[in-house]
Amino acid sequence: MKAAIINDFTRGPEYGEFPDPEVKDGEVELHILAAAVSRLARARANGTHYSATSTLPIVPGVDAVGETSDGEHFYFNSGSNVYGTLAEKAVVNRRALFPIDNTADPAVVAATANPAMSSFMAIKERLGEDKVRGKRVLVLGATGASGQLAIPISIGFGASEVIGVGRNPEKLAKLGQFGVTSTIKLTDNDENLKNDLAQIGDVDVVLDYLWGDIAATMITDMIAQRKDPQHSLTWVQIGSMAGQTAPLKGSLFRSMDFHLIGSGFGSFTAANLANDMPALLKMITDGKIAVPVTTFPLSQIADKWNDYGDNRLVFLP
Repeated sequence: MKAAIINDFTRGPEYGEFPDPEVKDGEVELHILAAAVSRLARARANGTHYSATSTLPIVPGVDAVGETSDGEHFYFNSGSNVYGTLAEKAVVNRRALFPIDNTADPAVVAATANPAMSSFMAIKERLGEDKVRGKRVLVLGATGASGQLAIPISIGFGASEVIGVGRNPEKLAKLGQFGVTSTIKLTDNDENLKNDLAQIGDVDVVLDYLWGDIAATMITDMIAQRKDPQHSLTWVQIGSMAGQTAPLKGSLFRSMDFHLIGSGFGSFTAANLANDMPALLKMITDGKIAVPVTTFPLSQIADKWNDYGDNRLVFLP
């Protein structure tokens, strides 16, 4: 089959011939319709992710939309370290297939599912819907694909207000289309940030895609300005785009009703994800959430792999 192939972690993928995957008992072969390039896909492709294999060559890609021989469309995640989804074919365990409406755009589904999982699973499995319904939610890192989707997903779970926080003023200005109530621009001026945080009042939940020093600054400023120390603040750590560590004083955790939890693979189970995926996919196929996409033929993988535009990159075999 034709596929994107990683022969060297220090280089991007090449387009070429790769052996067809073997179909074993309980598995189904699919023709791949669309496969997106997520941060996870890139990290595995360059060998930096903890789940990356050390054996080469491999086909990169972690999820896709595919079609079975009888014409049904499914979204799926690859369960193989060698056979990723940036190829013409994939072999998947039947239990790992999630049916989608054949009228849905495969590229949009493939592009949206992965970044949407983070906030959807954080709310559904880690927080609980009652912690968001009727509450004020702040999305830290709202200008990235996952952060943007966290806005309509929070609204879908009943949030009364969603505040988007990020650095890029142009992207912040576009968050209205996702349903954001208000925005805050991150700057290097701590005093300006403190004033902005004072204006939004006491939020109930923070979905954090940044972490690092900025999270430490915001936690410190927000706790200092809370009017009622018994008004619970739940901080959900989802991503670390601004740094892996955040210097926090222990007294912050003792001074108010503050909860710090994480959300990601390990904090919820594969069974949780399997149970929740149909509802998430329905939001996508119903047109409630989507990310803008740019598509290219898989044959252009070598030239377009480093295309870092604002849209989600999707390859079509």
